[in-house]
Amino acid sequence: MGGSMFTRGERIGQMTLVAIALVFAFAIGNFVFGRAAAPGGIGASPGASATPNSKPPDVTFTQDTCCTQTARYMRAAWTSSEKITAAKVAVAPDPGFPCESSVDATGTKGLMTCQGLLRGATDYTANLALTTSRGTFSFEHKFKTMGDKLSGLTWFTEFEDARGDPLACAAASVRIVEKYTTNNDPLTATQILQQGQAFNKSKDPGLDPVAIATVLQRMEPRNHYHYYRYDTREDATGAAVYWLVRSGKPVMVISLAGQHGPVLIGFQGAYGTYYDDPANRITGVIVEDPQRGDLSPATQNRRPDKYRTAGFQTGQLLSLDEWNRDEWWLGFPYASPIRMPDGSLLAIDRNDGVYPTPHWAGKFVIIVDDGDAENPPDREGRVKFH
Repeated sequence: MGGSMFTRGERIGQMTLVAIALVFAFAIGNFVFGRAAAPGGIGASPGASATPNSKPPDVTFTQDTCCTQTARYMRAAWTSSEKITAAKVAVAPDPGFPCESSVDATGTKGLMTCQGLLRGATDYTANLALTTSRGTFSFEHKFKTMGDKLSGLTWFTEFEDARGDPLACAAASVRIVEKYTTNNDPLTATQILQQGQAFNKSKDPGLDPVAIATVLQRMEPRNHYHYYRYDTREDATGAAVYWLVRSGKPVMVISLAGQHGPVLIGFQGAYGTYYDDPANRITGVIVEDPQRGDLSPATQNRRPDKYRTAGFQTGQLLSLDEWNRDEWWLGFPYASPIRMPDGSLLAIDRNDGVYPTPHWAGKFVIIVDDGDAENPPDREGRVKFH
């Protein structure tokens, strides 16, 4: 064939030019296509997303009553090992109303909440996205809301001494609540009565609403029980069911004109996503009763006119007719004074001067965990309905 058209030096020069051109072209292409792929287009800040190999911060969740009979009002706290600049939460399935997460001033703690009550007996996942200086990381918090009735409560009798005075009904109910909320049973009903009487703000021979709320919090600081007053039995019942599903904790109802304290643990009907929801329909209540569940022959002489059944140990369904009509339940409002066994009268309304009188007298009173840690237990509840 014919001779070469270029010298060896010329070929080396050509190869060098080609290599330089390829490097330049690669740099230009990487610049153009890399910037085009950036979120927000040219001039936007890069998206805050973690790289696949980024180690996420250590995050822990704390949710009272979690995780199989969780309160229908979501209030779940989180803590992070790194400083968080932004937090966002999405709840699945979609509850139909907004949910959000706060971040405190330190950037290491926050609180996830929703604006309404979640559906009952439903598995939920709170998907929390936390943004750090290294990017955004996602975390899942799973829980199931309570149904229409709490299960797993341990019943206790008020008649630890079958021959003693029947003053420990509220104390036995406190013991039921304490065992359920903490899984501890440190005191008998008699001991609760003896210790709780020091916190009475009245002359009640047993435990009054202040003493009940106070002893519940002293026995378990995570319990924040307060009493609420209502003008009608219907309002008191509706509020009791609301607080039951909102808190996921038993509600104590002051019945028998202020002389008894059964534990409301469920209801029959339907409850929607807020207090005045048109879907709310309560046709019955489910209660445990420290006296009516006692089947011992030695105690049957105590109010023999009232039927007893083992259902009061696990949760007895009462129709609203019986609940509203029977004097054992809400047939009458809180009364003061009351007639004592010797025929004398004893004023049992609150008398410490903190509130005008009458205070409890003439009202229907319930004691609920409203989550208000700032309000002392000897004060009336102040949390508004959602």
